[in-house]
Amino acid sequence: MISHLFFTDDRQLFARANSKEVDCIMKTLKKYQDSSGQMVSLDKLEASFRQNVCDEEKEMIRNWMGVKTVTSHAKYLGLPVMFRNIKKDVFALVIEMVWKKIKGWNEKFLSRAGKEVSIKVVAQAIPSYIMSCYKLLKSCCHEIEAMLAKF
Repeated sequence: MISHLFFTDDRQLFARANSKEVDCIMKTLKKYQDSSGQMVSLDKLEASFRQNVCDEEKEMIRNWMGVKTVTSHAKYLGLPVMFRNIKKDVFALVIEMVWKKIKGWNEKFLSRAGKEVSIKVVAQAIPSYIMSCYKLLKSCCHEIEAMLAKF
């Protein structure tokens, strides 16, 4: 089903690297364009492939869709777009973000109440977005709790 809010955010579509699924994606994009009156900018589309997809299939898909291949995997909304090991990349990032906030606060002279408000409003909100995408490891939660307790 295509929502009227489809245009409001970037989308990631996942499929197998074969002509049947590529055709399904292209038909879906066409259906969206026809029903919404909006045009999908193919110049902005990028395809990312697993390592086990052969070069011929990649080339066929790129040509069929008229897209380019992702050259580097950066961050999108603060999270790595592609990663091999979720635990190392994403959760270390969360811990680092919390640590940077706390480290910045240590230089300031906050009352006990000020520290509590800072923790509840800022530090505990940092992992919220990531937790909407991934289930945090218990070790990550314990490490964040320990940092906040020391603060």
